[in-house]
Amino acid sequence: MKIELPPVLAAFDDVFDDFLNRSHERFLKSSDERYLYWDSFKYRSNLPYPGNPEKSWRLVKMHRSVSGRHLSFGDRRFLYNITDSTQKNLHEFDLKLIGGLYKSPITDTDKVEYLRGSLLEEAIASSQVEGAATTTKVAFDMLKSERVPRNESEQMIFNNLHAIRFISEETDRVLDFDFIVEIHKIMTANTSAEYCSGNFRTSSVFVTDHVDGEIAHTPPAFEIVKDFMKDLCDFANSDKPFIHPIVKASIIHFMFGYIHPFLDGNGRTARSLFYWYLLKKDYSLVKNISISKAILNSRVQYDKAFLMTENDDNDLTYFINYSIKNLRVAFENLIKYRDKKKAEFDQKGLLAYKLLYRGLNKRQADLIAYLYFKPHPTVNIASYARKHDVARLTARKDINELIKLGLIIEGKSGRDIFINLMSKDAIDIFANR
Repeated sequence: MKIELPPVLAAFDDVFDDFLNRSHERFLKSSDERYLYWDSFKYRSNLPYPGNPEKSWRLVKMHRSVSGRHLSFGDRRFLYNITDSTQKNLHEFDLKLIGGLYKSPITDTDKVEYLRGSLLEEAIASSQVEGAATTTKVAFDMLKSERVPRNESEQMIFNNLHAIRFISEETDRVLDFDFIVEIHKIMTANTSAEYCSGNFRTSSVFVTDHVDGEIAHTPPAFEIVKDFMKDLCDFANSDKPFIHPIVKASIIHFMFGYIHPFLDGNGRTARSLFYWYLLKKDYSLVKNISISKAILNSRVQYDKAFLMTENDDNDLTYFINYSIKNLRVAFENLIKYRDKKKAEFDQKGLLAYKLLYRGLNKRQADLIAYLYFKPHPTVNIASYARKHDVARLTARKDINELIKLGLIIEGKSGRDIFINLMSKDAIDIFANR
């Protein structure tokens, strides 16, 4: 992917007086709102110097440099801006999305189900971002059944899940070389990238574009990788000055990809560190979302955020803004899931009530309501008896009664016997007659 490079800024002499006099303050504030990159900025209709986008860009760049926070990693300088718009987005994220989920959470049962699904989804999507070719359905089946991976793509996904579970239990650790190498070893185990695990790279590497194969980024020379990584660890471990956890996690994510400390497996490790840092800072609900799925669905924007940051004087704001938007999408999906489950819970309750009125006992009514709203249920006599804490004989009696009523049928899968609905139409007729 190629994006237009911004103009080279030789000097700010022609905009210096206007900047000091705050002559274009309103325009500069509006430019903070969208924080446009050069290729979009130059087409704005209300530029402070009409017909001269380069001069207008110099004014904005001066404003961003003066108002920005500056960071150093290795021998390079970076900056980022926390604009009013960014602060508002962070506040709404914490207050409305996170706070709203805590005030009106999903049920414990649904949370367990969704958490398991989210962990599997994150493991699959993170690998697919890196080129894993296995379909999502096949990958889900592999992880759920815990069968041995059959190829490189499946192994990548299996490793990702192992790594996510590992870092979820390591939130008390500081970020250091040993921890990073440990995560990377898990990520690359039994894959073609395993050869480069165990230590940082000792040779040059180039990051190529996943679409056209051209060089998109040249990371720092291997001789100075440890200097960069030490600065990154110090940055992650220090609480001064305060930086909002989402902003800081985004910077860690970007910098790991920028430094590219390993010959392979950097993207997966970078995303796992983003996930780990938010868990470390008590964003526990991040366990219930798939960050990488949102990235996979916006892969072009993900790649562009990296490129815009590097092309525009290492301005991290582009990547930070992308990360905030990405997290918002992921959490909004969680809210949709919660609302769907709540509606489903209400519908299940109504159906169970109708079934009780028609003479079923509560166990039977709950079973029918569960099967009615579950897309692919797997219920057998043992699980039914276990859930309701009844003897197998009682469970069998319940099931036989439902079979006689024409509400359920039994089917075999190997030696096991599973219970399914006769049909939804049969339930509707029975419940509403």
